[in-house]
Amino acid sequence: MKRLLVLFVAASFFASPLVADSIVYSSLVPKTAKSMAMGGVFSSVPTAEFSFFGNPAAFASNDATFFFPSIDMWGYVRPTVSNITALANSASDRNSLLSTAFGLMAQNGGTGAGLSAGLGYAGKGFALGFFATSDEAAYGTSAVSATLDSESELTGIVGLGFPIDLGFMHLSIGGDFRPFYRVDCYQADGQTLANLVTAGDPWSSLYAASFFGAAVDLGATLEFGSFTVGLSVRDIAPSYNISYSTLSELQNSLASGNLPSSSGSANTAVFLPDISAGLSWKPKICNLVEPAFYLELKDPVTVFQNYDGIGSALNLVHAGAEVRLLKFIYLRGGINRGWFSAGGGIKLLCFEVNAAVFTEELGALAGDDPRSGFAVEAAIRF
Repeated sequence: MKRLLVLFVAASFFASPLVADSIVYSSLVPKTAKSMAMGGVFSSVPTAEFSFFGNPAAFASNDATFFFPSIDMWGYVRPTVSNITALANSASDRNSLLSTAFGLMAQNGGTGAGLSAGLGYAGKGFALGFFATSDEAAYGTSAVSATLDSESELTGIVGLGFPIDLGFMHLSIGGDFRPFYRVDCYQADGQTLANLVTAGDPWSSLYAASFFGAAVDLGATLEFGSFTVGLSVRDIAPSYNISYSTLSELQNSLASGNLPSSSGSANTAVFLPDISAGLSWKPKICNLVEPAFYLELKDPVTVFQNYDGIGSALNLVHAGAEVRLLKFIYLRGGINRGWFSAGGGIKLLCFEVNAAVFTEELGALAGDDPRSGFAVEAAIRF
């Protein structure tokens, strides 16, 4: 209990109110093929491989997971055969690829891609991991009118988990300390993505907002039989001063071993705690067919505070299911704030490959601003 007290004292130290000229950030979470196939279920799922960006209570698991490496890639393109074929045919030339991608923006609410690569160990009361994640997207009807949304983050994670037996129930609690370096890029006023593509030095025309920070994440799960309920609170952090520079200046600073100065910055980055509550059910049928069902509610406090009918609650629901067949084949499906997703994977010994197609909601309510895409993953896991 003393260790748990230390975690909550650290959380209270990091908690921070909003201040003037503050910009709200959240941690950059990889869009893994497994998670996106199951409706975006992530934060409260008691699974070791999700725990680095999900519920740290999974660090207390008796089963340890080690991966080296894990690579996730995703694209924001409506996953039709014609769209994928058009991108594949233009992949050999950068300008042709970008032109094709820009042409697909209007039908999908945006286009882009992301990549996350990492390695780590989680389980038996301890976790240690390192990840590099980047997410790039463009929004608009053409390259002339499009705007860029670029987010990149280097993240280190060290965590602890503690199991507690409660008779027929099993409680797990956990937490982690997560230092990171965040860089968000944007185009200058009056600059278009079309200009950036044709520019001789596009890095000098892009600006970067960057800062070094750290956050604390806490979580708990309670298992009883085939059911598990989970609660996680992530992104507990103080505010950080943001440094502004051109991307070229940032690259030069990092190459010299220095971080850009944030002195005199008018803006600060603040983090609002991200709360998720979830439930999983893994009934025992037979060794050849193993189903699992997940239900997660994002930010339940806000839902209950602003409840105006069943629609407001369903808007924040993520639900997913997974069936393992013959010990190595996985089929998945889910609902992400009203939008369907699907995927599957294969795991042979320590080699694992997964894929998913998904639609996610960028607007405040389901149906406001959907964006479709696909995700693939390749990992070596023990």
